[in-house]
Amino acid sequence: MKEQLMLPRHLISLSLAFTCYAEVPDKPEDVIAWVGQHWDQKGWQLKGSQNYMRNMDDTGWQNRILAMQKLVQSGQPSVEPLLETLKNGPTGMRIFAAQTLGYLPGVPADPLIEAASKDKHPAVRLYAVDSLGMAGVKNLKQVLEPLLPKEKKGDVKSHIAYAIEREGTPVSSAVVNQLKTWNPQMMNSAVIGKPAPDIAMPTFGGETIRLSDFRGKKAVVLVFIYGDT
Repeated sequence: MKEQLMLPRHLISLSLAFTCYAEVPDKPEDVIAWVGQHWDQKGWQLKGSQNYMRNMDDTGWQNRILAMQKLVQSGQPSVEPLLETLKNGPTGMRIFAAQTLGYLPGVPADPLIEAASKDKHPAVRLYAVDSLGMAGVKNLKQVLEPLLPKEKKGDVKSHIAYAIEREGTPVSSAVVNQLKTWNPQMMNSAVIGKPAPDIAMPTFGGETIRLSDFRGKKAVVLVFIYGDT
């Protein structure tokens, strides 16, 4: 499955409550510790029918995005600390590690396969599967298909299919570079009751569509829910 958007989906949401640009440490180990200090575990409590997605009122994602960007900017030195977190960290930090590893170079497949098949939290399994697909692992069908019979969460099963569909295609350098150079100040650009910021996104044909193109016109927004959410 090829990237349909230049920005990772983690960057699409815009904050309505983020009021400052946090200072993130430079060293990967310190970045991970900083995330742990700012982690709001309530955002990942197991409850309800969708018991593995963050709560709608969770605003801790801003710090996670800042830290993810810093770790991806650091590149290879971030891999080992994140793999250690994926293996031994608390639930929220394992989720964060599984999300971030997909954007880094030289990530070995075995720790991600281990998390995708054995982690007790479905969000960890889901993002570990995503990172396997993004890493460009060859013969991923043979690795992931055996996980389907024992996987109980429909969304995780869907992401297994998405990863297999990539057929060993790694995440593009354009996506990684967008994450590296993305301006965190954009997180506070959407305000309730005011016009939306003039966002721009590329089309499959290479054109750029801006939100301002539709100003004064009637528009229909189609929302496609992934998996079985």
